[in-house]
Amino acid sequence: MKKWLTLVLVLFATCVMAQSEVKMTSAQKQNLDTFFSNFSEAGVASFRQDSLSDEALLDFALRHNHINKLKALQKTKDGLSVLVPVELVDKAAIKYFGRKVGKHAKQSYTVPMADGEAYTFSQIDRLVSLGNDRFQAEGVIYSTGSGGTPNPHATPAEWKKKGEDVSRAGTFSAVIKAESERYILLEYTVS
Repeated sequence: MKKWLTLVLVLFATCVMAQSEVKMTSAQKQNLDTFFSNFSEAGVASFRQDSLSDEALLDFALRHNHINKLKALQKTKDGLSVLVPVELVDKAAIKYFGRKVGKHAKQSYTVPMADGEAYTFSQIDRLVSLGNDRFQAEGVIYSTGSGGTPNPHATPAEWKKKGEDVSRAGTFSAVIKAESERYILLEYTVS
């Protein structure tokens, strides 16, 4: 009985140590806010590690490039859309998810130009180490109306003081993996 109790205590201590909350520096929090904002602004839906489809990966990469690389994209002749080459699609997919789209149907994808969209961003509230360079993250997704430009790292009190109309759009929970000086999104749940 004594050996069994000792084993249970050792296993419990190991689990507690493996799942300890990480005290983030201001710079780490800002980097993770930006990392998770890439997914909220692109409207990434919930997925489990084994269920991320090529279609979802492609959708993210196209939206991400449209939002963040617009000036580097070639406009179509009518000026109503931009062309996102396969190379940029794969680069975004690898950077954020650690893998490429399985097979491309074409050499570039057409994405309609859009304006007047809401500004959506995320802020991480909690980061827990799961061991083996994996982390559980939890945070809030915020949104502001078209044309809103709040500081995405400020607090709700600071937004209110500046007259920014920012609303809580939801929450997220994610599992990420640290790889060199970046993170890979493994699982994502939006509620």
